[in-house]
Amino acid sequence: MIVYEREHDFVLTAQHEHGLVAGEMASHWKTELLVDEAHREDLILAAREHDRGWIELDSSPFWNDYSQIPYSFRDFPLRPRFVFYRKGIEEVREKNLYAGLLCSMMYIELFQNNLGANTNDDEDIREYLDDEREHQLRWEQQLGGGEALKHRLKSDVEIILFCDQLSLFLCMEEPGTPAARYDFFAEGLGCTFDACSRQPIHAEWLSNEKVGLSFVPFDEEFTVAMPYKSVPKASIRKFGLLQAYRRAEWKERRVLITGMS
Repeated sequence: MIVYEREHDFVLTAQHEHGLVAGEMASHWKTELLVDEAHREDLILAAREHDRGWIELDSSPFWNDYSQIPYSFRDFPLRPRFVFYRKGIEEVREKNLYAGLLCSMMYIELFQNNLGANTNDDEDIREYLDDEREHQLRWEQQLGGGEALKHRLKSDVEIILFCDQLSLFLCMEEPGTPAARYDFFAEGLGCTFDACSRQPIHAEWLSNEKVGLSFVPFDEEFTVAMPYKSVPKASIRKFGLLQAYRRAEWKERRVLITGMS
């Protein structure tokens, strides 16, 4: 779950809904920025389905007693999380081997950077990374292996990571939040490309319904729709998080993705 807090409620966005938006973003990627256009549909599938392992978890959100907020992807315990990651990757792999490999590689990129951040989690992370790397070697061999494949995979993973982060940006803070108050992406999106000289790409709320990018890798401006729920704190106190979440109505956030100027 993706969560942020307001005075009287929590805003919750399901991970898979955010993933569907990442897939929509990938479908608009400029053709000239693709290493191999023949795998565009595989790339879009991986971007769209990369968080499907969260579907069951997010159907019944959990309350974090320590921090007194709903658990989010940032603090959800690793061991159960890895079980569902593997489940989601396998479901994607069954649909498309290349897309499943991309999803596995994406999570490797995310978690290998977390080693040492919390030494209590390092053993769990290393075990997960080792298991996934074994799977990846086998899947690469099934796809024919070789340096050309590795180069294409590396480029496509960077695209998925960018779409993932931009989609997260849309639902981690209130629309229209001034850049000076950004938390997670204050220094820009973490994944960059040769086309922008590997410089950080900044996203900024230009209005409540428009986000501008300092470098635009998309073929046109477009609008995405993100379902979410705002769950009142009073309802959580009365019914508990699960029932409060189920009672809350679905809402929709529509955002135009465009350039800064």
